[in-house]
Amino acid sequence: MFGRCNFALLNKYSIVCKTFYKPHLSTAAHLSADSAALGKSRQPHKLLILPPSTTSSQAPFHITTAQQLRQNMSADSKFKLTEVEGDLFSAPETHSLAHCVGADFAMGAGIAVKFKQIYGQVDQLRAQGVQSGGVAVLQDKERYIYYLVTKPQSWGSPTYDSLRASLVAMREHMRKNNVHKLAIPRIGCGIDGLEWDKVSAELCKVFDSEELEIVVYNFVPK
Repeated sequence: MFGRCNFALLNKYSIVCKTFYKPHLSTAAHLSADSAALGKSRQPHKLLILPPSTTSSQAPFHITTAQQLRQNMSADSKFKLTEVEGDLFSAPETHSLAHCVGADFAMGAGIAVKFKQIYGQVDQLRAQGVQSGGVAVLQDKERYIYYLVTKPQSWGSPTYDSLRASLVAMREHMRKNNVHKLAIPRIGCGIDGLEWDKVSAELCKVFDSEELEIVVYNFVPK
């Protein structure tokens, strides 16, 4: 009798396990496996950071990438900023010109020397009384020559703030006179010591909403 009771209880336990515990345990196991797989799929992707290029003829990787991003940001706007190799003074007369100077208009070094030789009128520039953060202007036939005053003296150094202020002053003149094409060197760089990557970013910030084409001429001696 005792053996029959134990056998009945064993059968009952087996039936309960098959009908209730086993399916739940199986479902839990599947959920656990799915969660583990999902967790693996949700692991963050690793970001591959490339080192700057060491090739002298190419811009560093981070600069090139920044330029590409700015071009993409401006793709839907009317503002375009491009760079070419060539002599700035060979730019079409449809393009106005701009470069950086000190408020004393000494123009004794860098590309400013060439502007002084070609366009002169230094006394007229000084008579405009423009201080750092402003812009002096000469007219050459149908185009304008912009002198971005980015520092008090020619031997000094500009800042990004003074450059930005001069760019804004030039933008206001360009708006009033319907100037839509501009040719420039890498303003503020070279002997002035600013970084072109940051300067070009300032150009995009100041002119991004303008209907304007800016061509940057990089003179490369042959």
